Amino acid sequence: MLSRAKFQLKASAHLSYVCAVVWSVLSLCGLGIAGWSWFCLAYAVFVAAVLGHWVWRWAWLKSSTSMVAISWTPNEVCCYLKNGAQVNGVIMAKSAFNPYFITLHIKTTQGRIFWWPLMADSGPKDMLRKLRVFGRWHNQSLTANQN
Repeated sequence: MLSRAKFQLKASAHLSYVCAVVWSVLSLCGLGIAGWSWFCLAYAVFVAAVLGHWVWRWAWLKSSTSMVAISWTPNEVCCYLKNGAQVNGVIMAKSAFNPYFITLHIKTTQGRIFWWPLMADSGPKDMLRKLRVFGRWHNQSLTANQN
């Protein structure tokens, strides 16, 4: 059995940049659809508010429900939130483990589903690599067991 791996997360400048690019693209799409109107301005403000909340929670880790640390074993994943709470569960098969971007989908023992985006600068490189390897191995073993 593998020992529990754990690491602290840090604020992600890359995720902030991605959100800024997404806001720019969505604002330009709104401008292209509605032209220079109040609807376009309201749309841009709405998109800025939603993405601002996402940056606050997932990129800057300022929200009380932001994940600040993660640990895992082959049987369980534990996410530590900024408010001191812990979310225990298992990694779902729809999680993505790419070299630059990790999307964790976790199903808790109570049946709730959480997801967290992690960029390449969200934590120590070697620990993120271990998480990617574990996630890919874990997803493959789940798929093989289901057939």
